[in-house]
Amino acid sequence: AQAPLPRYQTTAAAFCIPRRLEAMARRSAMLPAAALLLLALGAVLQLTAAPAAFVAAPPRGTPTVSASATTVAGGFAAGLLTAVPAHAAMLVDEIIPYAGATSFCIMWGIVLGFVLLRLQEAFPE
Repeated sequence: AQAPLPRYQTTAAAFCIPRRLEAMARRSAMLPAAALLLLALGAVLQLTAAPAAFVAAPPRGTPTVSASATTVAGGFAAGLLTAVPAHAAMLVDEIIPYAGATSFCIMWGIVLGFVLLRLQEAFPE
């Protein structure tokens, strides 16, 4: 028979994890590692199986095509002859007046708020 240990001393067996919990800890530690390996394998397969570019490169012997003067003049004329958008006058006709009215209402609300505050101070309940 062993002598009882003092209260502040313990044996090493008191801190040992049971074998079943130890096996579960090993299994759960392998799961993230396996997931990481599968993810890395998927990335490698995607990079090696995918083509290098979406569009094939042109053959090396093809000459470059330059735009003719007619094409350039047509593009320039089309840009100049387009109609002005319908909402071009909206800034002066709608946006600025509504912004002014909104700003005035907000400022007037602040003034009235201070007036009501002063009235409450002048006539306490």
